[in-house]
Amino acid sequence: MCYKSSFIPTYKAVIYRNNPETGYYTKTIRQPEITPVMRLPYELKIEPTQLHQIKCNAKRIIRGKEKFKGKDSYKFFTGLQDTDFLQWYSGNDYENLKGIKVLSLCLFNLSQDNDQLTVYYFGRFYKENPNDRERFINGTIHELIKRHIL
Repeated sequence: MCYKSSFIPTYKAVIYRNNPETGYYTKTIRQPEITPVMRLPYELKIEPTQLHQIKCNAKRIIRGKEKFKGKDSYKFFTGLQDTDFLQWYSGNDYENLKGIKVLSLCLFNLSQDNDQLTVYYFGRFYKENPNDRERFINGTIHELIKRHIL
């Protein structure tokens, strides 16, 4: 499939390493706990989806450890949607700004051995139309692979 080169909005890349003792991906030493992406937690975990957890057809979710105070929901939680690229997934981050729902697009890239997870976070950028979003995601992944020689 041919992917057109396109403008990629501003994004931040955060690298995590798998910690087999905890089952979580943890930010690497190169990525201090406080990063330019304050929305991304220090640790992330990938798990199978439970029916009640998510509306989309994702087979797996990714979440942080922290929950909202007094609630049973996680501060960071999204489904891992398949893309046209092996080991690449998409999802979103939801935040409520002054009563307005704001989504940010997230792209997740797992290394072949699943030891490293790189999250590309597009703060407050999201394509609402599913077809436009899919075209954007696949074109962007193609460009990220070329830029970072992954």
